[in-house]
Amino acid sequence: MKTIRIIRILLLLSVTLCANAKKKPEYPRAGIKVSYNYHYQALRHDGEAVTNDHDYLLLANSDYSKYYNYNNEYLDSLNSTPQGRKLHDNLITIGIDKALKDGDYSAIPHYKGALYVFKSLQNRTTTVYDTYGLGEYGRYDEPFTEFVWSISDSTKNVLGYDCFMAETDYHGRHWTVWFTPEIPLQDGPWKLCGLPGLILEATDSTDQHSFIATGVENSNQEIYPIYEPRKYDKMKRIDMLKAYSDYKKNAGATSRILIMDTPDGSKVNMDAPKQRKANSQNIDFLETDYH
Repeated sequence: MKTIRIIRILLLLSVTLCANAKKKPEYPRAGIKVSYNYHYQALRHDGEAVTNDHDYLLLANSDYSKYYNYNNEYLDSLNSTPQGRKLHDNLITIGIDKALKDGDYSAIPHYKGALYVFKSLQNRTTTVYDTYGLGEYGRYDEPFTEFVWSISDSTKNVLGYDCFMAETDYHGRHWTVWFTPEIPLQDGPWKLCGLPGLILEATDSTDQHSFIATGVENSNQEIYPIYEPRKYDKMKRIDMLKAYSDYKKNAGATSRILIMDTPDGSKVNMDAPKQRKANSQNIDFLETDYH
């Protein structure tokens, strides 16, 4: 009887393990991982122009890719589970304590933008997740863009790869990029793609936005979908850009005290934003065709 009981337990464990194994989803795997520095100009709420640099990753194979910020994905992963949210709250509390003691706000976990871009070459679609206001997040799908590229004979070496120059107009901006046929993937940073080789550098004609590759490596990493997709409102691209533009304008025009709620219920009062100045430098988003 004891032997039979042990066999039953082993069979039950085997069935449970098999069931769990079947539940684990399979995701596409990348063939390459590219690190990019995204350098851009933006307007603060007081109207002053500032420059920012964010690091992004591109995980890509011949059919599918994901462009994202690792810091943002880490925070999203924490906030997708009760245990993770508790850890996130603890990190915020520790960061605020440090900021109040020595003025170092870098220890407070914070998002660096909210952008994710998924490209499906097989389905010919691009899916974008981003913010359009304080605590407001949206997503949209659009047909794969057929970029009209003008390729020149100009060459340049980027990270040891021989690159060619190409130019295109896209959603209100003129882009100059450098791509390498040595990496035969028709992909690149953000939404840029469609050349006979990976795009390693891209700059718009106003120098307000640029993407510069800082590293390229082979990768077998799984390309995970976004965490908490339900918190993103499904929108149209133009509507999302207009909403974000309105938020940016109203956030600076309204004189208010910004109060940060800490996990323990206390408040931290921040300085009120100043009145936004006129945008004399025409600083704008990556896409400007929403005007």
